[in-house]
Amino acid sequence: MSQSASATIPSDSSGNPAFNDRIVRDYLSPSATARGERTMTIGGTAAKTFVFLVVLVAAAAWGWESASKPVATDIGGGYGATTVTIPAGFWLASIVALFVGIATSLNPSRAQVLGFVYAALQGYVLGVISAAYDAQTDGIVSAAVACTIAVMLASLFLYATGIVRPTQRMAFGVAAAMGGLLLFWSFVWLVSLFGWTWSYSSNVSSVAIAVNLLVVVLAALTLTLDFQMIDRGSAAGAPKFMEWYGAYGLMVTLIWLYITILRLLAWIGASR
Repeated sequence: MSQSASATIPSDSSGNPAFNDRIVRDYLSPSATARGERTMTIGGTAAKTFVFLVVLVAAAAWGWESASKPVATDIGGGYGATTVTIPAGFWLASIVALFVGIATSLNPSRAQVLGFVYAALQGYVLGVISAAYDAQTDGIVSAAVACTIAVMLASLFLYATGIVRPTQRMAFGVAAAMGGLLLFWSFVWLVSLFGWTWSYSSNVSSVAIAVNLLVVVLAALTLTLDFQMIDRGSAAGAPKFMEWYGAYGLMVTLIWLYITILRLLAWIGASR
């Protein structure tokens, strides 16, 4: 990511709610840093992102272990199988993670502490979800992780080389598409309460696969917008604590990307 490139990009926010207009105005502008303070850097943000992801993966391993129970079953080549049950702490961790995420977005200066809490809670939740998917399709989790890393690296390459240039129009398009998907999922959930069926949610179809592919593309575009926000904050001399917040924002997008790819692979596998 180049600082010179960020100065020419007119967009004011990312599709990621962690990088909304208020955050850009109050924390990623030149006026947000007092003279003489240590400022945000790209390298510092990258290092802190790695630290958060280590915590996330460690917590995911704990969640996976909590959900997986070995059982003695004859599977042909011997005895042994695994059953997955949702642990009691799953829903508590999900709810607390939501509130921690909101609290972090409201006060970025606390991201150094709350970011670790969020990473641990979301990691636990992802571990349980991943164990459930892996029990249905062996190897799907490793494939989803590999795809997530590949999409992240591809997005970083496209942004760093200038092949894809984040613009205000792109940010608006991503936000509009995300809003449309949210309304669509809300509609599907609402009609399900009345016992109505919907091809997207009840049957494997090309529509489901297409929607998930669209979400993967949106997540990838959001990553490029996130990179731009971090680049912009570094160029503007944003406060040093914004490195932790930038790492938190990237983690939010990567979690969303991983879950979407996991669902997409599950749909594709079920359609065969």
